[in-house]
Amino acid sequence: MWTATKIMIVLHCMTNIVLCEKPFKSVPVVVKTYENDTVLLPCYVDDSEVKIRVRWYKDKVLLGDSEDAHYLLPPRVRMHANYSLQVDSLIAEDTADYTCEVVRPEPWGPIRQTHTIEVQYSPTIKTIPEDGFLEVRKGDYVDIGCETTGTPAPIVDWRKNGEPMPLLDHRPRIKFRAEHRLLAGIYECTANNGVGDPVRAAIRVIIHDAPVVLVERSFVHTAIGLRAALAAKVEFAVPPARTAWYRDGRPVKTDDRVVIMVQDNIHQLIFRTVKKTDLGNYTFRAENKLGMADVSFKLTGLPNVASFKVDTALNKATSTSFTLIWEVDSYSTIIEYNLWLRKYYSRLVTAVPEGLTTESPANHWVKIVVPGDSSDGPIHSAIYMVRGLTPSTVYEAVVTSRNRFGWSKPSAVLHFATEPGAGRAVPSTSDYTNISPILEDLEPDMAHNISQAHIFESINLWNSGSRRTPCLAAILLIIICLNFR
Repeated sequence: MWTATKIMIVLHCMTNIVLCEKPFKSVPVVVKTYENDTVLLPCYVDDSEVKIRVRWYKDKVLLGDSEDAHYLLPPRVRMHANYSLQVDSLIAEDTADYTCEVVRPEPWGPIRQTHTIEVQYSPTIKTIPEDGFLEVRKGDYVDIGCETTGTPAPIVDWRKNGEPMPLLDHRPRIKFRAEHRLLAGIYECTANNGVGDPVRAAIRVIIHDAPVVLVERSFVHTAIGLRAALAAKVEFAVPPARTAWYRDGRPVKTDDRVVIMVQDNIHQLIFRTVKKTDLGNYTFRAENKLGMADVSFKLTGLPNVASFKVDTALNKATSTSFTLIWEVDSYSTIIEYNLWLRKYYSRLVTAVPEGLTTESPANHWVKIVVPGDSSDGPIHSAIYMVRGLTPSTVYEAVVTSRNRFGWSKPSAVLHFATEPGAGRAVPSTSDYTNISPILEDLEPDMAHNISQAHIFESINLWNSGSRRTPCLAAILLIIICLNFR
């Protein structure tokens, strides 16, 4: 029902439109600007019919009142006669919602219009942890982050040791388990919001773990009277490791002739003049509270491992012979070599329609003793032509060397092929020689077989057996293709 009060309000609205309708001539705005700029926020109203009262708020905090002269506006802020609000010399803290409130007499309540200022400024970064340094034990969690400020909100990217990290999103914080020492390093976050230059901050992550020791040469060849050095590199040790050199389980005694030197994590045991009593087995040990790493050395006068020379100009091949060339380092004269040979793969071609058949006799090594030279070294060379080989056959060879201290370890395996014999349906000799000698590391079981091979020396080499390996299959395939082109 219409009451007397409602009827009076309607009649009053007909004569004072400003009090009943929204009096704003302005519209809400969002002002995106920069520091030190000036912003004017409108609050235009129609007060021609009746005097109005305007209040301005920053968020919910009152800034000023048009009818309260004692309520002073903050510095850098003033209200104009048309009720608009001006903010000078903007700073980041001026980012907020600003509300113009028109106060109306009873029974009407106030009406409001809200504007927004976004003061855009370049980002800042604060690392977590704040000092940019974190130490954890292997297996613990690493929790690091970069708190950023800036308008608009910055985007965060991560790099580890200078390389981008493949994260799924631009997260300000990363967490992972320190499962391996290689997860340690420098983690760098970059914040960018398009205002000014990107900013960066770094966090160094240290993961505690047992030492890791690397060795370049564990078999060190020397001679009496020469200088020799055993060297080990402590690749990793956090916390730092205690180190020591041992011989046969006892600490090495140092003096003016035998010294220990450490430089850039390289630990050396140096013999300024080697004596015969210095030859033997040594151990370098690095130890911290999380574990221990040992590496073994052998200081010896034995020759180094020989190496075959692969050179088509020197490795002369015929259908029944092949020239082998090798070199070895030894400060002492080489007395003799043992050249070990066996067929790598033997085949017989039959006339049956099915084509190729193979035979695989017992796989035996045969030893050939090759005299040494009279040179004092340190580099010794040898050349030997093996005769009586089978045409179109692949062989493998290994060589060991002996000086006055004993025998060296076996060399890498050399695979080589003879040329076709007379009457074989094969391409020209020049095509067949494209099968170049191939070097492969000696397998452990092969080294054992060589050490036992003397019991088979009386067996005819040319009936010795075959072994199938991936390299063998490749060489055999080449021979088969050449013979059936």
